[in-house]
Amino acid sequence: MKKFHSTPGASIHKPSFLPPAIEPASTSTAAIIGSFSKGSMTSPRQVRTWTAFKKEYGGLTTDALSSHCIKQFFNNGGKAIWVVRIGTRPLKGVSPFLKGLSLLDGIRDFNILCIPQTEQLPDAHAAKVMQAAIALVAKYRAMYFLDVPQRDAPRQTVRTLTTWFHQQSGVHHPNVAMYVPRVQVPQSLKKAPLHIPASGAMAGVWARTDQQRGVWKSPAGMEAILHGVQGIEQTLTQSEMGQLTKLGINPIRQTSPSQFVAWGAKTLSSNREWQDLSVRRLGLFLELSIQQGLEWVVGEPNDEPLWTHIRQAIEIFLQSLFRQGAFQGQKAQDAYFVKCGRNTISASDQTAGIVNIMIGFAPIKPAEFMILNIQQKAKSFGQV
Repeated sequence: MKKFHSTPGASIHKPSFLPPAIEPASTSTAAIIGSFSKGSMTSPRQVRTWTAFKKEYGGLTTDALSSHCIKQFFNNGGKAIWVVRIGTRPLKGVSPFLKGLSLLDGIRDFNILCIPQTEQLPDAHAAKVMQAAIALVAKYRAMYFLDVPQRDAPRQTVRTLTTWFHQQSGVHHPNVAMYVPRVQVPQSLKKAPLHIPASGAMAGVWARTDQQRGVWKSPAGMEAILHGVQGIEQTLTQSEMGQLTKLGINPIRQTSPSQFVAWGAKTLSSNREWQDLSVRRLGLFLELSIQQGLEWVVGEPNDEPLWTHIRQAIEIFLQSLFRQGAFQGQKAQDAYFVKCGRNTISASDQTAGIVNIMIGFAPIKPAEFMILNIQQKAKSFGQV
């Protein structure tokens, strides 16, 4: 910022540059932690095709459950996935998974986390991995697919799953989604089909929906087809699907002899406002895009000209999304609002260099305004 003096003892602040436009953040870059037949165990690698994954980490094996989930991710429209290898064969202890999460910590551009091998862990170990995973996705404004331990016969799944679900603490989080039952995928001609968690396929469905319609479109219904899936572990009755949906668990439904679709789009949030998956993901997308787009604020004095530029930058970004159909309303004022100024920033905040921004948006479903509170760091007031 430069100072332009007009009268003795007075100054006007004008920005020394044109603030950059806020760019949309990625919403569908996945990350997976699991066992693979080869590859680095010291640092995550991002792969963008199934061919690239096979070259670096090996192909499909029955033991490498996570490799089948990656195949499903690409089959269903996924474009990029971070791979964290923690071993070669199925793992029973917690330490390798926690190490994998620590390796992923620091990768800023993943939005979806899958750890399908938690289904192979005992309950107590799985709970520790889940809690660490939830903490990580909350930190990075990402979503986590929760895959529960498998230990019961198919027809007992809904009843035992409901019991298990009510016994858990901490999984009822807005950044967590869950799909059942497991899906059946092909192996080689000499091997029987394999049942795997649906998380890999659904991560691909999310990515495909984001690319075709936008993150505000619910990834459910007749458009949310799971490609490359031969069957599901059990056919859920209408009553069972209703029970699961009430818990926030998303059922997978067979709609024809060869077609399977996601029949729900809920999070596991205990907060009603964030139980709709598309609303939660839209909120995370807005927070992440705006946070990244306002990184320039750090070098600017915390005063009125800065607040004006922040409001303008965010409003331009939200207007572009409104035109794409991301929000409700016939007019912009019915779809979103931005507050950043004396009504959000106290005198003590201003002195400390704290910029508080309030954003309201009306998602397609539900229509009421959702509120986001974002805090940025600027120069302390009066700091040179």
